[in-house]
Amino acid sequence: HDILSDEALPYFFIIFLVFSLLGFTLLRGIFDRIIGISREVKKNVFSGDQTAEGKGESDELENIANSFAAMERRADSAFSRLERKVSEVSLLKELSDLCYVTLDSEELLHITLERALKLADADIGSVMIFEGRDRDHFVVKATIGLGDRISIGDRVDFATSLARYAVINKSPLIIEDIETDTRFGRINRPQYGTRSFICMPIKTIRDIIGVITLSRRTGDAPFTTEQADVIAPLISNAAFTFENLRLMKEGEGNTRLFRVLDRVSEILGSGIGGRELVKSIMGEVRHETAFRRAAILLCDEFRSGDLFLYDCYDSRDVEKQAPKPGTRYSAGNALFERLLRRGHSIVTDDAELSATSPEEDLLDVGNGENDSFMLLVPMKNDGNVAGMLAMCGMSSETAATARGFIEHVAAVLGLVIVRDTLSAAVARRADELATLRQIGGALASSTFDINQVLSYTMDMIKGTMHVEAGALFLVEDNELEFSVAFGLDMRDMSERRLKQGEGIAGYVAARGETVVVNDFAASTLFQGYMYEMNHFRADSVLAVPLVSQGKVIGVLEVLNKTIGDFNNDDAQLLQSISSSVSIALENARLYSETLSMAEQEREIRRIFQKFVPKEIVDKIIHGADAETKLHDEFRTLTLLNIDIRGFSGMARRVGPQKTVSLLNHFFSIMGEIVFRHDGIVDKYLGDGFLALFGAPVSSPADADNAIRAALEMREALLLLNERFIEEAQTALNVGISIHTGEVVVGNIGFEKKMDYTVIGDSVNAVFRIQNLTKNYANGILISEKTLRATQSRFELREVGRSDIDAAQGEIAIHEVLSPSGVGGDDNSDAVMKTGPTEIV
Repeated sequence: HDILSDEALPYFFIIFLVFSLLGFTLLRGIFDRIIGISREVKKNVFSGDQTAEGKGESDELENIANSFAAMERRADSAFSRLERKVSEVSLLKELSDLCYVTLDSEELLHITLERALKLADADIGSVMIFEGRDRDHFVVKATIGLGDRISIGDRVDFATSLARYAVINKSPLIIEDIETDTRFGRINRPQYGTRSFICMPIKTIRDIIGVITLSRRTGDAPFTTEQADVIAPLISNAAFTFENLRLMKEGEGNTRLFRVLDRVSEILGSGIGGRELVKSIMGEVRHETAFRRAAILLCDEFRSGDLFLYDCYDSRDVEKQAPKPGTRYSAGNALFERLLRRGHSIVTDDAELSATSPEEDLLDVGNGENDSFMLLVPMKNDGNVAGMLAMCGMSSETAATARGFIEHVAAVLGLVIVRDTLSAAVARRADELATLRQIGGALASSTFDINQVLSYTMDMIKGTMHVEAGALFLVEDNELEFSVAFGLDMRDMSERRLKQGEGIAGYVAARGETVVVNDFAASTLFQGYMYEMNHFRADSVLAVPLVSQGKVIGVLEVLNKTIGDFNNDDAQLLQSISSSVSIALENARLYSETLSMAEQEREIRRIFQKFVPKEIVDKIIHGADAETKLHDEFRTLTLLNIDIRGFSGMARRVGPQKTVSLLNHFFSIMGEIVFRHDGIVDKYLGDGFLALFGAPVSSPADADNAIRAALEMREALLLLNERFIEEAQTALNVGISIHTGEVVVGNIGFEKKMDYTVIGDSVNAVFRIQNLTKNYANGILISEKTLRATQSRFELREVGRSDIDAAQGEIAIHEVLSPSGVGGDDNSDAVMKTGPTEIV
């Protein structure tokens, strides 16, 4: 085929070249795109790697190969991370599945620790959970890789543990190097392996309940925040489940509590009481807590440092010799003292009680059992700790979980014991009241012979208080002297007197307080010589003061109670008896004083009634009216002065003896008139006297009474003159002046001579008016102030004006002529007759 000579050959080559050019162009474009893609891949894959970029510029195919290799490595890394995430999710799912099927919190915590170690690439770890309400220590619940250095159940003090920082901050505590960390700077401990570790708080909805700690035996790689973030969901899931389990257990515990409390309620309503009731309740508690021994201790109200055993309960068939009820124990034990001071329950192991203390025998501790814990719960009364319920021989879990339940039981036991105590106290009180009624009746019906009263009282005390001896002291001249006693030799004791503050009796007398001493020899108030001289040994003493009107008048003391110690009931009983004795002593004293006062009153009446009316004497002595009290005061009175004219000359004529006789006759007639009109004779002034109307008892009619008394005195002169004319050959001529005004009335003088009298300008005024009566035979002159004070109508005559009162100047003076007969409401209707207008 002669192809070369074929004329179509050039066209063929032209077409071939054209298509080759087109193919090259297409291939060039494809390879340019491949190069661009390669460079973009290289840029993304080898970003930041200058060596790879430079190498890629020299060989594009190698760059493409390297890019695919890098992509493969990245895919492998992503796949590895994905596998890790799948493993983490698988672990979380496995833990979640476990949470639905397990009811064992310790198993849950152990599996959680295993999964956390696996996720953190660690091989040493522990889980610690708070125990108790005080949150002052952790309890180890799970460990891996720690050997025998830390065991499950060990307790770790919160205050000294590094875990407290994770709890306080509520966030993971990541330590890269414990020895260089400035927060701690301590040498690493062998049990922790490397110097780096992580401590994660276990948080629930309400609070942090514990921590999980992870470490490694070898390796220098520190723990990171990323590892903490990986572990956090695992711990949160475990914490959620742990809280649910705890709530379930609380629910079960509450159900048991309600069942037990329901049975306790049935026991309370069964009718039994006392120790049998408490024993039945403790039997129900034993079924729930499986305690080995329990004891109820009560505070001694008189021995503040002592507790006494109410009763002891042992769950074993063959009981170890238990202490007897009433045995005393010291409250100075550290655990007892802490419970009594704080008032909160305490969970502790038996070893915390001293092996040499008597409390070891009480609670049967130190028997070699492992995991033997003790629970101490306070028993309160009115908010104060009155005792405790102590239970030992329980597991730590039982002691912790039963704590709230036992606190409720202790509250019920406290109420039961208080109820029984009150019932016994009521019964005792009934007996005591019967005794007191007997004593009171005897004292009320007894004579007022003090010695007889005291002797009978001591006989009653001897039969009631169950004591060996007793004594009664009375205060005399600020000292105590023995009055009456039993069981003691009074012949020796009566010779001694106690000073205030000396011995127990002197202390009680000085302080006025009840004293109870149940250890007499150890008392700082002990004064043994009083009883040693009687060859009497005093072991215990109860002394109470005898108080009358707020003052100690004696001391009642009893010695050596034959049954137990003196208590508050004994003190109250003796105080009640002492009150009755005090009343009896006071009655005897008052009776004696009453006899003396009655005799004194009779003497006062005999003397005083010579000067004032009987009615006024009664009011003064008995104080029937508040206005009759004799005290110094300003008071408006009406004063009457009567004077005999020319009496001096008559006295010289008839002689002194007849003068006194006539004068006494005159005073008796005129004094009786004053008394009949509710006045008193204030003082005798030679041949006259001053009378008061309105003191010490006042009335609105004082001025009227004075005027009527003056008119009656003038009428009485007719009878008086008959005797005076017969014996003195002369008739009497008197002047009577009356004035109303303010005076000072009261007891005036000094202690050896006192007069109930009046002083003031009004007294002077009535004497000035008396001087004016000389111009009027047997005249009665009254001042204008007296006229204004009258309520009745009188026939008067104004005789002028006179300056008798310096404070008021000239005032009108009136002569009383006669009564008008009919009283009125005021003096506006008084009959007036005008006379002389000037008085010299």
